[in-house]
Amino acid sequence: MQPYELASSLSRILAHSPAFPEECLTVDLIANPKAGGFTRRAYAKLRKAELAGLEAEAAKLPARGPAARVRLHLTERCGHAGEIARSVIAESRMDAPRTRHIVMTAGGDGTALETASALVDLPPKEAERFCMLRLPMGTGNDGSEGRDLRACLGRLLGPARALPRRAIRVRPNPAGGRFPMYSFNIASLGVDAFICQMTNRLKTAFPGDSYKFWVDVASVFYDLAWPPAPLALRAFDAAGAVVKEFEKACLLVAQGVSGRRQYGANKPILPDEDNVCVIYQMSTLKKLALKDRLASGGHRGLGPEIVELLSADRLEFRYDRAILLQRDGEVDELSAADFPLVMELTEPCYSVVEPA
Repeated sequence: MQPYELASSLSRILAHSPAFPEECLTVDLIANPKAGGFTRRAYAKLRKAELAGLEAEAAKLPARGPAARVRLHLTERCGHAGEIARSVIAESRMDAPRTRHIVMTAGGDGTALETASALVDLPPKEAERFCMLRLPMGTGNDGSEGRDLRACLGRLLGPARALPRRAIRVRPNPAGGRFPMYSFNIASLGVDAFICQMTNRLKTAFPGDSYKFWVDVASVFYDLAWPPAPLALRAFDAAGAVVKEFEKACLLVAQGVSGRRQYGANKPILPDEDNVCVIYQMSTLKKLALKDRLASGGHRGLGPEIVELLSADRLEFRYDRAILLQRDGEVDELSAADFPLVMELTEPCYSVVEPA
């Protein structure tokens, strides 16, 4: 399937959409033509069948009153989705009143991350005109609004609203020279960032999902690549009270925008309502023995010396060496100069299309 086919189907669906009935709709579709939903035959076939079903449903609805248009934008390189989103925002200032902008991503988690990051700093009056809809066109799709197009685009076949969402702001020490960064699903330090880094590198030569392969490899080789050292952590609740404090060697510390979150193509790293997961350092044999249980969400019952789940709005880290940071599948290498580092939940800072 080609991105223009998705855009054409979307135009036909919107022609009958009852979503935002009092507003003109402008949908900016930011598509990565190299994403698995376009390039992998099995995925593309499935997405095309879902689109055909949605078009058939839409055709049974009355024609839409206010105008709806779709503009297709193709990404060409890393960072391009964010550039496109910022251009869309700038151009929107010339639109007529009562125009609703839906910025739709058709790619993987990286495309969605770049696009959402461009929307979080909008002034309130501009922000209320924009909302996102992230389509599952990658191989992982952990940050999308659903695992299939029916779950995502089906929201446009009925009354809809723009629902404000929170994000995670990652603030390295300003002395290190880095600006704050955002995550819209899960941000983490440790082994999973290493797994994502190696998965992303392998994708450039062999498209597909190699996450499970790298989970197995990381169980043995992560400590050799990134020797563990004590990491100091303080976790705070919404009122500012300390809910957890320690200094230990960790395999992983992950914070989600909420609990019940996944990454690595449906791996439930946050399996219940708690939004923070801490996995402490352990022997290679124990990692090999527990990796499948952890990958399937079986955290509870392993004991607090192995894994802890808790709820926190803010995490403060101190660390004296380099470590990898993962944000929605994208990886950055941090140095000792980036600490102390803070991960914190923001106030609602962008909106997503939801059923009314």
